[in-house]
Amino acid sequence: MPEPAKDPVRVQLNDARLVTIRPILPSDLDALRRFFAALSRATLRFRFHSSISELPEQLLRGFIAGHPAHSAFVAEINDGPVEQPILVAEARFIPKADSESAEFALVVADNWRRIGLGTTLTRILAQRARFSGVRRLWGDVLEDNKAMRGLAHSLGARLSRGMGCVRLSLEV
Repeated sequence: MPEPAKDPVRVQLNDARLVTIRPILPSDLDALRRFFAALSRATLRFRFHSSISELPEQLLRGFIAGHPAHSAFVAEINDGPVEQPILVAEARFIPKADSESAEFALVVADNWRRIGLGTTLTRILAQRARFSGVRRLWGDVLEDNKAMRGLAHSLGARLSRGMGCVRLSLEV
């Protein structure tokens, strides 16, 4: 049986735009740097739960390091001949030791929201998690992140309130 979500997948989104979803590669460092630099401050705050204007280089390098237990994916567009990929979304999960659960994170570029990209990426992440033995994905979302709360609800995730955050839990 082939391992799910290991090869690139071409997806047509709700607005007919096409993206390729694939595992992140070490060669994606510059594209990932450009992706995060292009995000609005609000989007960065939703993703990292604090006000930042730029990601530290060490964190960016950690995102592409390729830890064997972690799974990370990017969505890219190919608008004609480009040397470097143009990333429009990034998602990952990190299994917790001695557990069948994994923390996950997702961020979609500001102008690529509400067209099914986050849902598609989360489903691919869940498929990969299930294949890896993970039974539950969870993540903390800021209370005012209505988009992620809506995504979680649409996927059937359970939501529980904490201090300033909502924990979403998705059985895979």
